[in-house]
Amino acid sequence: MKNKVAITFLLILLIGSSINGYSQNVVAQRLAVSERSIPKIVSNTFKKQYPDILLKGWYVTHLTYWQNDYSSDWYNGWYGQRTVVVYTYQKPNYFEVEFVNNPGELSRAIYNINGYWYETRTQIKGLTMGIHNALKESKFNAWKISTTKEKLESPAWPIEIYRFGVSKGLQSQIISIDAEGNFIQMKELKK
Repeated sequence: MKNKVAITFLLILLIGSSINGYSQNVVAQRLAVSERSIPKIVSNTFKKQYPDILLKGWYVTHLTYWQNDYSSDWYNGWYGQRTVVVYTYQKPNYFEVEFVNNPGELSRAIYNINGYWYETRTQIKGLTMGIHNALKESKFNAWKISTTKEKLESPAWPIEIYRFGVSKGLQSQIISIDAEGNFIQMKELKK
């Protein structure tokens, strides 16, 4: 009888510790909310900035979630397994909106509680001729371009930035480049 109690206690202890270890790897997800729960200044700023769009949904989020590219599966395999815990807050301060501005291109924008626009990210299907020409004239000439591409817009940047992955053999990189083909950042991905 004592052995059964001891085994049961050990099993409960093991299960409890494994759940705790797993929870440290869980990333807080954005929370879907109704448009009515978005502050008026935020929704008005968005509607002024993007008047003729197809609205997909609003979310309560946090800037950390956004900056670390925790999103709706846009970056499968780009950055690998995340082990960061994003903490939740009592009062929502950031709001993300998903929308379609151009057919076939899903966009996401983030605003703070005061209506300040931080950034818009748009999944795109193609790249500009300036980017294609720059890639042809660079070491990435024969590299394969990923199907996941995005355009970044922000009040902090004077121009649109394009971000996408390229690969050749076992080498992979994420490239940030402007529409004219000026390379801004290259990040090598370790396999």
